[in-house]
Amino acid sequence: MANPKIPVLLELRKELENELNELKARIRRIEEYIGALDVSITTSSFATADSAITGTSSTTPIQAPVTDTIPELRSIVLFNKGRDLELATLEVTSQEITGIPAPHAIYDIKRGAFARFFVERILGKFQEEDRHKVEAGSMTWENAFDFEVRADDGILEEINIKNYGGEVRLAEIERALRWALEKIYRAR
Repeated sequence: MANPKIPVLLELRKELENELNELKARIRRIEEYIGALDVSITTSSFATADSAITGTSSTTPIQAPVTDTIPELRSIVLFNKGRDLELATLEVTSQEITGIPAPHAIYDIKRGAFARFFVERILGKFQEEDRHKVEAGSMTWENAFDFEVRADDGILEEINIKNYGGEVRLAEIERALRWALEKIYRAR
């Protein structure tokens, strides 16, 4: 007599294999993003940390074109490297990213990991790339990258990024912000 649990176990095994294949595909995509990020991180920046942090990154609002289709609204929770501490939440739409610090965290954005690395090297680089496209006539100011870092007495309140330009830039922003926030984290 056959064990009645066998068909259920076979179905469970099939589901687990499908999930494993999806995870492997995601790992390959993430590795490609990391490779692209490594190339991008070595480039110089356009904005200064002081101008970005005070919200004076440009005199004309600029935004980046959306190149990939992204769901209307999704949340991405950023954790530290050990995945045991929530750092922030990113609310992502097709054209905007809003970064909100975790309620238990304090981030002094004047410190180098945030100001020099995240603001200047990452966000400033995207702003410079799109500024060149505008100057070349292949993009309008309304479609070029723009960002604002809101702070109260140097403590991060919110990050707003408009028209960030798709999944590749989103992955780079996510990774760089995670690294910077982990470096400057203090508990409330």
